[in-house]
Amino acid sequence: MIPIYDENRTGIKPVVTLSLIVINVVVFIYQLLLQPPKNLYFVYLFGFVPYLFSEAPFEHLYSLVTSMFLHGGFFHIMGNMVYLYIFGDNVEAAFRRIPFLVFYLFCGVLAALTHFILNVSSKIPTIGASGAISGVLGAYLVLYPRARIVSLVYLGWGYTFTRVSAKTFILFWFFYQFILILLGEQSGVAYWAHIGGFLAGLVIALVLKRKLLEDLSVLVGGDYV
Repeated sequence: MIPIYDENRTGIKPVVTLSLIVINVVVFIYQLLLQPPKNLYFVYLFGFVPYLFSEAPFEHLYSLVTSMFLHGGFFHIMGNMVYLYIFGDNVEAAFRRIPFLVFYLFCGVLAALTHFILNVSSKIPTIGASGAISGVLGAYLVLYPRARIVSLVYLGWGYTFTRVSAKTFILFWFFYQFILILLGEQSGVAYWAHIGGFLAGLVIALVLKRKLLEDLSVLVGGDYV
């Protein structure tokens, strides 16, 4: 299933979500403008390399964050930004702007650390926003399980549009990550980072759910920070 949009409008301008998308796109364009071998050096410098982190963790702490803003290709960044655009605004509305940014980065860091625990000796840079966005999906599942997601689905003979609940869509996505892990998918995707980020977002949202939804229900005008 490919998400197209959600039928869950908040009425709040998602400043942080849109800013994150812009930053990711700008960094990606910069990557494209770099000539070899500078582009590869850039990825190794700002991507998260488990082996380097294990050797000198304090020297490479920054890469836990910077790696979230690098991407490996057009389809990589396009897929991530579509998910962030569809699900990020609603989670931002519940958390509010600054706490949402902290939440997003925290989920991304935990996603990278999950990958690190299982791949300590890997010298391959891990890049992409999907770990942090997985955390957004976990929070969305907790906060808006009955929201409708309009999705493009392949049925074997062609594609069609369908409306499914956020609960169905996100749980399908989550278990699909496990299926790919069990099948030994060798696509270079850090699926365990997705799992780690998702569970981080899920747990945080579960702990804060009552307060988040109460605050959201009374948010009418006024300051939104």
